[in-house]
Amino acid sequence: MGAVVKIVKCPKCKTEILIDQNELELAASKAKRGAGLYSLAFDHEDHVVIIYIDETGNIRGVEASPLLRSEVPLFVKIDIVPIPKPREKMPSLKRLSREELAVLCHCDGSTSLREISEALGIPYGRVKAIVETLYGAGYISKLKEVVLE
Repeated sequence: MGAVVKIVKCPKCKTEILIDQNELELAASKAKRGAGLYSLAFDHEDHVVIIYIDETGNIRGVEASPLLRSEVPLFVKIDIVPIPKPREKMPSLKRLSREELAVLCHCDGSTSLREISEALGIPYGRVKAIVETLYGAGYISKLKEVVLE
């Protein structure tokens, strides 16, 4: 660890935070390339301390924010499950290409587009385009969004 050049007090718990010269120099170089300020964030007990550093390496501000923890993922992956119409309500299957028919055969109301893509070895984007075409042509009654785990 390099020489400590700055000691900052946490505004929430008043404990001291030691900032290494290497961290200051790195932050200053990033501030020069960006908008003039760069922030360093540290997990600090039940909160986060954010230190703002300018392009010369000087500390311009210090603030504390609550540390947010979530049981629910912040990014949710969603896929589509095509639900076919009953066979007697579908247009003629003879109008479909082999690829479209293969995709339609996997549309059972519980298999997602990603699973169909993997099963058939067809890229996901292509399967999605085929399903949208089948939906528009009346072979699929509904496209249901599902959350992937």
